[in-house]
Amino acid sequence: MTTAAGAAPAAGPPAIWQRATRVHVGQGAIVEALAAERPGRALLVVDARQPRLPDVIGRSTRATHTELVSVDPADCDLETSVRLSERLVDADWVVAAGGGSVMDAVALARLFTAAPDTVARIRLGGGRPGLVRGPAPSELGPHPRLIAVPTTVGTAAEVSAAATVLVGGHRKLVMHPQLAADVACLDPAATRTLPPSALREGALEAILRLCNGYLPRPGQRFPPTADAEARDLLRDLAHTTVSGGSALDVAVLSARTVLGFATVGRDSFAGKVWYLANELSTVAGVRKMSATAALVPVVWSRVMRGDTRFGDAERLRAAWAALRAGHPELPLDPVQGLRHLSRAWGVGGPLPPVDPEALAVRAVRAWGAGLPMLDGFSTHDIAGLYADALQGAHQ
Repeated sequence: MTTAAGAAPAAGPPAIWQRATRVHVGQGAIVEALAAERPGRALLVVDARQPRLPDVIGRSTRATHTELVSVDPADCDLETSVRLSERLVDADWVVAAGGGSVMDAVALARLFTAAPDTVARIRLGGGRPGLVRGPAPSELGPHPRLIAVPTTVGTAAEVSAAATVLVGGHRKLVMHPQLAADVACLDPAATRTLPPSALREGALEAILRLCNGYLPRPGQRFPPTADAEARDLLRDLAHTTVSGGSALDVAVLSARTVLGFATVGRDSFAGKVWYLANELSTVAGVRKMSATAALVPVVWSRVMRGDTRFGDAERLRAAWAALRAGHPELPLDPVQGLRHLSRAWGVGGPLPPVDPEALAVRAVRAWGAGLPMLDGFSTHDIAGLYADALQGAHQ
C-alpha cells in the first residue's frame, strides 16, 4: 500500500540498538580484561561467599593502588551502594565480582559517584514508584570504569543497563545507560564451582526473560529478525542445559538475551511477570526464580485463554516450539511443559503463606495505577493471579 503521492506509508521512528559493554569470553578473560586497563587506583568489590576470587583478580590488576571490599549479597541494599560510592570518588576503575546482587550494587554505586542526586530520586516515594530513571547524560560527573565478573549465570547483570535495589523493604528497578559495565568477563575461573542446580536455574531465568519480551505482539518498530534470534536462543539454552553444556556456554547465551539483536524494538515494559515476581519474592522472602516459577504458568494459562495483556497465544506456542526444538522430551502444552521443566530443573517449590490481596495492593502501588509496568491491571486482577500462583506452588 502506498500514499497518494506514491510514497510508502510511515512506519514510525526506527528502532535503536546500542550496547556499550565489551565482552571478554573464555579461559583467561579476567586476566586479559584487567591487563588492558591503565594503571591507577582500583577498587575490587567481591562476593564475600567467593573467598577464592580476590586472589584470582588481584594477581591480574595493574593498579598502582588496589583496595579490596567484600560484600555479602544478602546485605546488598541502597545504603550498601551509597557506602561503595564514597570509596569510588577517587578510583580510576572498579571490578564487581559476584552474582547479580553484587554487580547491581556496584553498578549503582558508580552511578551515584557520577550523579549523587540519584540517591534521593531512588529514596523518593517509598514503595512508589518502583521504576526510577537516572539523570540525563549531561548531568553526569566523573566516574570510574566498571569491569563486571559474574560468578553466576542467568541474570545478565554484567551487560544490563538496569539494576534492582532494596529500599526500606521495597525493591526498585533503576534504569540508566551508566549502569552497564564497560567490560564484562565471562571466564570459567569465576563459575567453576557453580553447582548444576544454579546452572539450571540461571538457564531458566534467561529463557523466561526471552519469553517475557517475545510473547507480546511487536509494534511497527520491530524487525522480524529479532524474533528469529529469540527463538534460536530459546532452543540453544534448552539444548545446552540438558546436554550438559558448561557454565560458560550458558553465560554466553544469557548475555546474548540482553546484548543480542533479539531485544531490538521490543516494549521495555513487556515483562509483566518480572514486576509481579519482584513483589512476591520480596514479601515471601524467597528467591526471585521461585516466585517466577510459580507465577509464569498462571500467566501463560491466561495467555492461552486469550488475555492479550500478557501476550499472544500464537506467539507463546511459537516460543515453546522453539524451546522444545532444544529439549524434545518436554510436553507439547506450554503451561504443562513449563511446570514439568521447572520441576525437572529443581526451580520453585512451595511458598510461605502470603495474603494475595495485600500483595496485589503493594504491586499496584509500586508498578501500576497509571505507570506503564502494570498498566491495564486492576488490584482485583493481580490478586487473582497471586492467589492462583500461591495455590499452584503447593500442589
